[in-house]
Amino acid sequence: MPEYCTCGAKLPEDARFCHKCGKPQRDEPLLVDEATPPPLPQAPPRFPPIGLTNSIAVRIALLGGALSLAILIFSSLIFVPALFLIGLVGAGFLCVLLYRHRTGQRLTVAHGAHLGWICGLFVFTIVIVLFAANILSDPASFPAALDAVREQLKASAVPGVDVNRVVEIMRSPTGILFELLFAFLLLTALPAFGGAIGAKLLDRD
Repeated sequence: MPEYCTCGAKLPEDARFCHKCGKPQRDEPLLVDEATPPPLPQAPPRFPPIGLTNSIAVRIALLGGALSLAILIFSSLIFVPALFLIGLVGAGFLCVLLYRHRTGQRLTVAHGAHLGWICGLFVFTIVIVLFAANILSDPASFPAALDAVREQLKASAVPGVDVNRVVEIMRSPTGILFELLFAFLLLTALPAFGGAIGAKLLDRD
């Protein structure tokens, strides 16, 4: 530290500036404000994979199953069975739409089909439970239903079809097992198809 400034003024001890001319007497470190780093983008919330362990997917699939059951009842009342089949496809599509709205997550076609399949699984379970409850409460309802099928087959007059033989097969354990398998495939495949369509179409947005 010099005792005198270049202007000739005597400097006090540890003077930073000349009291006469204002000249700095030592190098001052430049204080630079450190720029605050921008906040890191938050990672999107992670959801479990589509399946029975995903509570959101299960609730939405159950809602789709209940809607399908309502369509089944309505289509039975107005005697339009095709409406129920269309409703199954629509239920799978609706499940994908609701899941994406709820989570913001885009679903692949495979995930959409899986979500629709879960919806169909609930539909099958509900239908089987209601059917079993109806049989237990009214054992005569199943034979009556088979009689109705017999009359419909006779009315359709399909050539080469032994109506009584078909009804007997439907009464047998093998026939009942086949009917359950067919119902399971139908009630799960159509919602899965609707879910796959929903995932494909919504992925274009």
